[in-house]
Amino acid sequence: KDSFLAFLKGKEETGVLTFASTWQSFVSSLDDSDKVDSRFVVSPHMSDQARQLNFADHVLELQVLEQEKTRRIREAQRQAEKAQRDAFRDTITKYAKEGKILPSSRWRNVEEALTTEDSYGPVTDHGRNEPQNIFDDYVDEWIDVYHADKAFLNNLVLKSKDLVVAIDSKYGNFTKGLLDAAAYSPEAYSDVRRIIKEELPVSSAKLFFDELLASRKAANIRGRTGPGAFSRRVADDSSDEGEIVEDGEVPDDNNAPASTITQDTNEPKSGQ
Repeated sequence: KDSFLAFLKGKEETGVLTFASTWQSFVSSLDDSDKVDSRFVVSPHMSDQARQLNFADHVLELQVLEQEKTRRIREAQRQAEKAQRDAFRDTITKYAKEGKILPSSRWRNVEEALTTEDSYGPVTDHGRNEPQNIFDDYVDEWIDVYHADKAFLNNLVLKSKDLVVAIDSKYGNFTKGLLDAAAYSPEAYSDVRRIIKEELPVSSAKLFFDELLASRKAANIRGRTGPGAFSRRVADDSSDEGEIVEDGEVPDDNNAPASTITQDTNEPKSGQ
């Protein structure tokens, strides 16, 4: 048996025997010298049936090794693809922290810039639309978090007489005002602290402040309010309630008129 297995091993090393070999294909691949090799021929110590059984066992071992090899290759490929997707998400996060991407951003507005990033090319190998799919998933997750946080923060703003935003307001004063407005409840106060501190990728409090500030500046440009007046108006359109207005952007009066923030009838809940 050992001699026969050594014979098979030698043929495996030369590529004659593989995990896909059958007994018939293997015998057909042998030359005349192989067929008379003492390690291969039928003998009192190795019947033809025993040869075929040992051959089948050996091929089965090769198949197990091949399956494990394939599994490892696929796992390595999966990890590599995940690393590539994560790298592209990190690029999107970088853009978000720089204010180049907002929860209201659309792929068509940022595609040209993102295609220049090193992380863009590798994910296109996963599929032509993969970069957009990653971006859309990222923004969808972000906007869900922001809308929940914004509803809570908006209630605080509406309930507070002192929490106002003017064109010269500072973010630090705004967050202090939010904390003061939430002092009525330990749970609300804790939620405000979490929202201010949490950056996924940008604090919802900062986004809300920038939104109010941009709306205030836009209203001031249109001359709808006098200098120093406080405006709680936010941009709105029929397709995206509470859409963030980028700094300096003026909503189109014909397509998306500003609408006043309305009071949420539900009390804010802890963890929103």
